[in-house]
Amino acid sequence: MMDKVFRAFTLAGACWKVLMLDKELLLFPVMSTLALVAVIAGVGYPFYMSGELQNFVQALENNPQLQNDPRVLAGLFAFYFVNYFIMIYFNAALIGCALIRFAGGNPTVGDGFRLATRHLPQILLWSLVTASVGFLLEQLENRLKGLGRFFVGLLGAGWAVATYFAVPILVVDGVGPVQAVKRSVSAVRKTWGEALVGHIGLGALHVISILPAILLIFLGIQLADRDPVSGYAMIGLAVIWVMICVLVISTLSAILRAALYIYAVEGVTPENFDSQLIRNAFQPKA
Repeated sequence: MMDKVFRAFTLAGACWKVLMLDKELLLFPVMSTLALVAVIAGVGYPFYMSGELQNFVQALENNPQLQNDPRVLAGLFAFYFVNYFIMIYFNAALIGCALIRFAGGNPTVGDGFRLATRHLPQILLWSLVTASVGFLLEQLENRLKGLGRFFVGLLGAGWAVATYFAVPILVVDGVGPVQAVKRSVSAVRKTWGEALVGHIGLGALHVISILPAILLIFLGIQLADRDPVSGYAMIGLAVIWVMICVLVISTLSAILRAALYIYAVEGVTPENFDSQLIRNAFQPKA
């Protein structure tokens, strides 16, 4: 267990070295978040100001079956699709930059966008597939209980594992969704074992990193009654800290995915990664 923890944090450290070489990679999750906020605000604000949102909520309370109306489902799916497209597009650009760095280049933000835009049709199709799967699984989960909901959760986890390398494959090979899934499953199969140990390490690192924010929030709440300005300032700092942690961890996660893809598909150890370390993270399945 301790060996796994050590390898996980060491892989995270290798990703950090890459991030320090290309700090501009942090811009991609920032731009992705801003784009998502812009879409939500662009759609939701007019809807709210016109009073239609309040009317819809009231109608839903009076008739819960309204959520099954085809028009409501179509609108919800369209919202899913746009959000998935934004996330996948910016993630593809980030991974593209990481792959350029691993190939010995010095990527720029423009390089990432050019790579993602070059494969825009494939990204659109992949967004449609992932949005459809995500939407269907959520609808099933909302309608099922007990073992049924648990089974849907397993399906979602299986889909996440099967498509682990799908975005790097789209960026590198420019194939369609079916081929992307097939090649991703093949890469995961060939190098099973502990391929995701680094992401477990990143998850643990994320939990550790937000502990100071939890402490700040607790202190801020305690202080708010006596000194509201200082108390709310501490809570605000905690929120900012959590946002920074999410930004960094999501960027490190994309870098790690690109590194694992290179080793899984090409059998080459990415630059800045210890060859023995990453080889141990891909123990063949017995």
